[in-house]
Amino acid sequence: MFRYCSLFSGSSGNSFFVQSDNTNILIDAGVSSKKIILALR
Repeated sequence: MFRYCSLFSGSSGNSFFVQSDNTNILIDAGVSSKKIILALR
């Protein structure tokens, strides 16, 4: 199964989470780690 989620998208930064059965990928450009952790929860 393949899933993706846009966590943030805007002028302050972008962040996307992609997940498959065995892999998790976080693509981040300019968003703070604190914001990402809160969004993933």
